[in-house]
Amino acid sequence: MLFVMWYEFDPDHTTQVIELWKSFKFPPEVKVLHRYLLIGRHMSAAIFEAPNEESLLKITLPFSSFGVAHIVPAMTIEDAIKQM
Repeated sequence: MLFVMWYEFDPDHTTQVIELWKSFKFPPEVKVLHRYLLIGRHMSAAIFEAPNEESLLKITLPFSSFGVAHIVPAMTIEDAIKQM
């Protein structure tokens, strides 16, 4: 299943978040499609495929003390149109 995550972090924790980004490895069952820094927003975003809720927890838990992760399921516009 496809997900979009945006992660808002406290500016006071920028250094810790950057260090965590450098060392963080997504779980092997997660396929990362894109990762972004939203410049000037103290936010990052990722688009990825994950098989279950446990995978989502593995992604968000290491960052939870520095900010808030928001995750939503997503689908392409083309797939959505086919379903309508």
